[in-house]
Amino acid sequence: MKTALIYIALSILSFIVNFGIYNYSFITQATPFMTEEHRVDSGLIMLKTTLPAYIISSIILSYIFYLVATKLRAKK
Repeated sequence: MKTALIYIALSILSFIVNFGIYNYSFITQATPFMTEEHRVDSGLIMLKTTLPAYIISSIILSYIFYLVATKLRAKK
């Protein structure tokens, strides 16, 4: 049960980090007063900046999952 709670907490952390990346990207690049053409351009720019951030965060969070798993396995 303790292991499940740890993995749930790490999954929630992953969601919060990735949502924060998306939200920051959206807030800095999109405004409500844009025309449709600007929204499409902004979406492409947001994809170019957000995708690398997602990749970096997934690598870091995967490493954290690995460390937690090895520590839990070592305790048994």
